[in-house]
Amino acid sequence: MMVKIFSAYSIFVFLKGDINKLEKMIKYVIIFNLSMFFLQFIVVFPTGYYIDPLRAITGEPSRYGGGIVIPVIGQVYRCTGFFEEPSTYAGFIVVLLASKLYLNPKVDKVVLVAAASIILSFSVAAIAYGLIVIGYFFLRSKPSYLKYILFILSPVLVAAVISIALDRLTSQGGNAQDIRDNLNTMVFAQQLPILIFGNGALGIMPAAAYVMNSTGAIYQLGIASLNDNGMWLFFIIKFGFVGLVAITSYLFFKTKSTLNRIMLFVILLTKLSFLYFGFVFYFFLIFNNKPVLEDDQSNIESDVD
Repeated sequence: MMVKIFSAYSIFVFLKGDINKLEKMIKYVIIFNLSMFFLQFIVVFPTGYYIDPLRAITGEPSRYGGGIVIPVIGQVYRCTGFFEEPSTYAGFIVVLLASKLYLNPKVDKVVLVAAASIILSFSVAAIAYGLIVIGYFFLRSKPSYLKYILFILSPVLVAAVISIALDRLTSQGGNAQDIRDNLNTMVFAQQLPILIFGNGALGIMPAAAYVMNSTGAIYQLGIASLNDNGMWLFFIIKFGFVGLVAITSYLFFKTKSTLNRIMLFVILLTKLSFLYFGFVFYFFLIFNNKPVLEDDQSNIESDVD
């Protein structure tokens, strides 16, 4: 954690408060990640061959499968970019988007393509918060034929999303959702003082602590990873409702605009841990900079039209 904090701090010191350079740096990082994601996407669907940089570097394969088969398209692959799982890729893209939009609220082509890639990762959770982001962009955009067509096709799009989500949730015999429900049950079954103040930065639920310390295989308890249901729940596990309210209140009032607050809400829905570098960087960004604010309607440029 100290290395992550020092690394994030060093970036701001090196750029000497130049917001334009910082925004461009974030934009290039987004493009770098998008390049790998769409390279995987355009190769794996027609050929079935998956380009896996994570496996090449670490020896650990990415989880790009999922057992999803839908009519016409057939096998659905869940591209992961440089990350292990599609939901992790989507989470990091959300943080990068939130950081870029905090410094420059213009919704340009890079922002739209990045938001689209979140949905195209075909992670059930990522589809949900990807739609929140894109939905906000289009609702606030100027009237256009594209906006009208999408409105007409929205029932079909919603049906397709629900179909993919249901196929994913049932592809493992229902276990995908069951283990997440079991995690919620275990967290909220704790005593009230623990729910209020949490288990501490290094603590977890007592029922899971023994397994984590002995084998590390928390799935043996029939629960998902501690951050699988969203960063909001991970905050409760560690710092309770007091910690969750404190951090969200600070970020909510610091971000100021509707767009920034929606991105904050989506970040809390992702499965990222607040210990990841992406969130540490995002927090430093907000702590060290005021948001660039424009009229909400003028934020959405003609790129959306």
